[in-house]
Amino acid sequence: MHNFDNLTERLVEELKAAAMHFDLYCSIKSSIPSHKKGMNKSPNFWSLTLNAHLEATRCSLCKIYDQTNSNNLTLNSWLKEFKKYHCKQEFFETNEMDKFNRVPLADGELEQDIALVSLKDPLVNTLYTKHRNNEVAHISNKLVSRGESFWETYPLTVNDIEALISRSKTIVNKYTAHYNGVNYELLSIYQKDDFQYVLDSVEKFAI
Repeated sequence: MHNFDNLTERLVEELKAAAMHFDLYCSIKSSIPSHKKGMNKSPNFWSLTLNAHLEATRCSLCKIYDQTNSNNLTLNSWLKEFKKYHCKQEFFETNEMDKFNRVPLADGELEQDIALVSLKDPLVNTLYTKHRNNEVAHISNKLVSRGESFWETYPLTVNDIEALISRSKTIVNKYTAHYNGVNYELLSIYQKDDFQYVLDSVEKFAI
C-alpha cells in the first residue's frame, strides 16, 4: 500500500497542469481576432506559445491516463489503489456529508469509473494508443513514411480534451469526497486571466 495522500496530491498537481495549459491555449487562441495587430508583430512567438500549451496539455493527459505499468501513478492505478485499500462499506451509505459534496457510491460504480479511464473507453484509447504511442512519447515511422496528417487521421478535438480533463476532475473529487472530504478545483481565479494583461499590452503598443 502506498501513501494515498501523497498519490492524490501529485495526481491533482498533474491535473492542474493539464487544465491550466489547456485554459491558456483556448484563451489565447480565442483572443487572436481582437489582438491581431500586436500578435502579428511576433507571429512565431505566439504560434510556438499556442503549440507549447497544447503539447503540455497532451503530455499531462498522457501521464494521467497512462496504461503502461501499475507502478506508475495514473488515474487508473489511483482508482485501483483506492478500491483495494481505502474503499469502505460506509461510502455506499447515506451520510451527513451528503449535504455538501458527497454522494453515496452505487454498486459497481467504482468498476465503471476504472473502465472509463482504461483503454476500453474510445477517447482514452485515442489519447493513449494513437497520440501517446505515435506522437507524444514516440514518433511513428509508419505514419511519417505515409505522409499522413496525424491530427486528421487521429483527431483529438478541443471538446475531447476538455472532456478528458473534466472526467479526471470529476472522478478524483468523487472519491476524495469519501476519503477525506476534499474537493479540488483545477483553475485558480488568480491565474485564469493573467494572460490578458500581456495580450492587451502587446496590442496597445503595437505600431
